[in-house]
Amino acid sequence: MNPSKILVIAAHPDDEIIGCGGTILKFKKKCKIKIIFTCKTYDKRINNKSIKKNNERQKIAKKVSKYLGIAEPEFLNFNGLSIGRKDITKMSRVIFEKIKKFKPQMIFTHCIDDNHHDHRATTEATMIACRPNKNITFLKKIYSFEIPSASEKLIKKNRAFNPNYFVDIDKTYKKKIFILKKFYNDELKPYPNFLSLKSIENLIKFRGNSINIKAAEAFEVVKSVE
Repeated sequence: MNPSKILVIAAHPDDEIIGCGGTILKFKKKCKIKIIFTCKTYDKRINNKSIKKNNERQKIAKKVSKYLGIAEPEFLNFNGLSIGRKDITKMSRVIFEKIKKFKPQMIFTHCIDDNHHDHRATTEATMIACRPNKNITFLKKIYSFEIPSASEKLIKKNRAFNPNYFVDIDKTYKKKIFILKKFYNDELKPYPNFLSLKSIENLIKFRGNSINIKAAEAFEVVKSVE
């Protein structure tokens, strides 16, 4: 299936590139891509310096989308670290309306069992929004991406990220690494941390090698309708 519209639903700026940046770069010329960020980078209870950091990161995310040549991202601004049941319900309603308006055939979001609370909340809200509904029959594919340092050993006992859908990004992964270095370098860690540039590139090559190609992004299939 070749989608005409793809929606990426991520908790924070940098998740979109780490999780599926190579895929975005691969599809951006063929279809319309939109990104929604669900959570503030820092909780509102933290000091003004953290709030300023959040605003700066959102400005960077806009620059990334402009660099990619896709639509300006939207920010829902939920307080990710303190997000509760009522917030997830509210978030799901907002996401549902965004999906109805944009009409994507394909959605990429976090793994439901990710170690990060705000990542899980984002996915849970997305799954609620994407329940079978006559108003969103255009949505055919939902995939969850992995975030190094958050998806290697998932929160559920004996559960590991188990990809069964792969996108060949041999022609785009170097630009993905460049974008991370140019725009999101402050969010990265020194090697050998999972969130270092080298480790992210190693994962790309490992996922590719696992299916006998040079480079890939890997996803878990949540929904697939043909």
